[in-house]
Amino acid sequence: MSLPSYLIPSPDGMPWLTLLLLSPLVGIALVGLAGWLRMDDRLVRIGATAWMGVPLALAMVVWTLFEPGAAAAGQGAVQLVEKMPWIKAVRVDYFLGVDGLSMALVLLTVVMAPVAGIASMGVTDRVKAHYALLLLLEAAMLGYFLALDFFFFFIFWEFSLVPAFFLIQNWGRDNRRYAAFKFFIYTMAGSLGMLLLFQVIYLAMRYAGLPTFNLVDLGRVGQGLPVEGVTGTLREIIFAYMDHLGVANVLGRYPLLYTSIAFWAIFIAFAIKLAVWPFHTWLPDAYTEAPIAGSILLSAVMSKMGAYGMLRIMLPLVPDASQYFAPVMGGLALIGIVAGAFGALANTGGDIKRLIAYTSINHMGYVMLAIAAAAAMPGMASLDSRAIALNGAVMQMVAHGLSTGALFYLAGLLYLRSGSWSLSDFGGLRVVAPAFAGVMGTAMFANLGLPGMAGFVGEFFIFRGAWATLPLFTGLAVIGLIVTALALLIMFQRIFLGSLNDRWDRLADLRPAEMGVLLPLLALLLILGVYPAPIMELGNVAVTELVAIFQQVLHT
Repeated sequence: MSLPSYLIPSPDGMPWLTLLLLSPLVGIALVGLAGWLRMDDRLVRIGATAWMGVPLALAMVVWTLFEPGAAAAGQGAVQLVEKMPWIKAVRVDYFLGVDGLSMALVLLTVVMAPVAGIASMGVTDRVKAHYALLLLLEAAMLGYFLALDFFFFFIFWEFSLVPAFFLIQNWGRDNRRYAAFKFFIYTMAGSLGMLLLFQVIYLAMRYAGLPTFNLVDLGRVGQGLPVEGVTGTLREIIFAYMDHLGVANVLGRYPLLYTSIAFWAIFIAFAIKLAVWPFHTWLPDAYTEAPIAGSILLSAVMSKMGAYGMLRIMLPLVPDASQYFAPVMGGLALIGIVAGAFGALANTGGDIKRLIAYTSINHMGYVMLAIAAAAAMPGMASLDSRAIALNGAVMQMVAHGLSTGALFYLAGLLYLRSGSWSLSDFGGLRVVAPAFAGVMGTAMFANLGLPGMAGFVGEFFIFRGAWATLPLFTGLAVIGLIVTALALLIMFQRIFLGSLNDRWDRLADLRPAEMGVLLPLLALLLILGVYPAPIMELGNVAVTELVAIFQQVLHT
């Protein structure tokens, strides 16, 4: 199959992305074999966690083969492409690839999965099923970031809910069933509109002469870039199809109306996963009630699936509606930033996991603000400002994944030592657990965006880029920075400072194995805070090409 210039196959001919995608599934088969052989649960824990190093190693190979500066025909090149017909009748292809929008998130996924595996070492009930679900969740998330045909993209998007649901339902806390069902129903319901929309887009593209679910081609058509076999933009194609059906005679002959409907179908689906206000209410319950491994993967990786979907689908397919509704997106982002910050502050005397969950709403609000700013009306913004905002969003997602994953892991260790999640039960632990205090303090400062840590880089670039197009929302978002920092500092004070609670005078400090998990995460946060180029350069070309279309007024 001949490929256009913007699709680049693997230079050595190896199907690296398929190997990466299949590696967690092989791990599931090995866990199943261990169950059939009735192997000891301890060996399964160690073996399954060790196997999670295989996707990590394969992702490192993909990273070394990836060329960050590659671009062609008006977009960042999609690389290591594997493409073959799958269902010829409806033009579905097996289509995998990575570009600057997905590479960083693939790396984040394979880094955090072993952390989740290690965090599950204390699981004693249905151990083999637990680790099989962790591996299945890793496979689904990798498939989501690698798939470039909507058929497979949507399958991985929906299928990621299944292992997450069962992890919460079977190994979560007291209110786990409510949290699991709420999480599942919210995300499933939000996806229905997007699924129906893509049926309409497929029919409209077929009417235009090119039936396809190819997300790269659809994105190029949406941006007005040339695609062989079709002429016109996606906006024009959808309107022509609505006119053909007679819908335009009923609803009106306004092309922006139909792309606006498409925008909201896409936005709501991804806003739920990103926990944008007011679609965020599932998140505190799910993060709080999930087992520690679930909390780590939900917060570190799954929440990023919403932002990635907006970058992969929403902005390129419907740029005119994205630009038109950018102030609405910015307003919702601001509310989420402030609400998440005050939600965290309200829990400084309550559940530690719930406090960390609300900080995630706050941090994902910054990512939403960056996406809104990148799409907003031209005004005085340069192309660089928009690209800076999205580069900041990518860095923020990586930094948040590392720091929040570390915080949830530490919260789990604290619970294993004390049997309590309540911040009001602690105090003065720095005396008996100085290493615990130092490591958790470092993770906390990374999370709140201390200069010199990766979180600061992400937030700095988001604010720098967003100021050019959404200055009011950006200025008010500073409130969220201050309040979130206050909440995290109070959390640290409640746990480690003040008088020691006599109940914990024998509480164990961090062990060498636990330090071995946490120090690499903190080292990454520090290295990327001082030298962010490895992440920033991954997506710079892709996001610069993506936001070029927003330098003009699109909804006239």
